Amino acid sequence: MLEAACLVEAGVKSPKNDDRVAMNSELIAEGSYSTTCDNHGLFAVCDGVGGKPFGYEAAEIATGMFSGLSGRELTTETIQEYIVKANEAVLTAQKKDSFHAEMLTTIAGVYINGDDFIVFNAGDSRVYRYRNPYIMQLSTDHSVWQEQIDLGYEPKPKQRNEITHYLGGTSYEPAIVDGKGKVFENDMFVICSDGVWGLLEFCDFENVLSSDKSLSEMCKNLVDLALKKGTDDNLSIIIVRRK
Repeated sequence: MLEAACLVEAGVKSPKNDDRVAMNSELIAEGSYSTTCDNHGLFAVCDGVGGKPFGYEAAEIATGMFSGLSGRELTTETIQEYIVKANEAVLTAQKKDSFHAEMLTTIAGVYINGDDFIVFNAGDSRVYRYRNPYIMQLSTDHSVWQEQIDLGYEPKPKQRNEITHYLGGTSYEPAIVDGKGKVFENDMFVICSDGVWGLLEFCDFENVLSSDKSLSEMCKNLVDLALKKGTDDNLSIIIVRRK
C-alpha cells in the first residue's frame, strides 16, 4: 500500500502561487491533501517559472496531463511520451496571446508500482528518497548553477534560479531514473519545488522524516522550516510512503 500527503502554499513573500501538485487524479492548487492507494500511484509537482506571466497555467496544464494517467501501469516510455505531450500543450497555450507567450513550468514526479519506481524531472524541482536514516536526491537539477558545479566552477548566486530544462520550449528533455526492484517497505519519496528544498539541508529532511509524525504533519513541518529560514518562493511538497 502507498500513503501520500501534500501541502501547497504561496508563501509569505509571494504575491501569487505558481505551484501545482498532482496526486494520482487529484489536482491541488493550494492547501493540503492526503490519500492512499493499493499498489501503484503517480505523484508530481510543477513549479511555474517565476518572473514569467501565467506560470500557474503552465503548471496546471502539466499536472492535468499527468493526473490523466492515474490508474494506468506506466513505463519510462510512457513518461517520456507524456512529457512531450505536456510540453506541446504548454507551447499551444503560449499562442493564445502575447501575455501567455513566455509561460513555462518545471516538473518533477515519481511513479511507484509495487517494488519499482520511475523518477522524472525537467527543471529544478526535486525528488528524494528517504530510507531511514538517510535521504538521497534521485532527480537531476537542470540549472546553470548545477552545470557550473559539474564543470568544476564556482557558480554565481544568481545562477541558482536559471533553469536549463522546462516545459514550454525546446529544452524539455527529462531526466528519468528507472528503479526496478528498488522500493523497500517504509521507503519515503519526497517531491518538492525549490521554494522548499532551496533553504533546507539534507539533515533538515532527515530530522523531520525520521519522526513519528503523520505524513501531513511532516509536510507542514518542512514547509514551516523553509518559511522560518526565509524562503521567498511558493512552496509545494509531496511525501509518499510505501507500507
